[in-house]
Amino acid sequence: MGRWLEARGRLDRPIASLTRRDLECMASNAISRFIVLASERRTAAPDEEERNALDLLLMG
Repeated sequence: MGRWLEARGRLDRPIASLTRRDLECMASNAISRFIVLASERRTAAPDEEERNALDLLLMG
């Protein structure tokens, strides 16, 4: 969350002052980033068990 706020230039803003839209954007960005990283890890994973676990996770 801190990185997201830093990227937006609003790290000094208290979390309690964030709007619902701000929080939804943070959640959406975090989920999107997780999917990208898990997909990259799945592609690079040498272990079949790890690939299968990531497949299940990414399929929802």
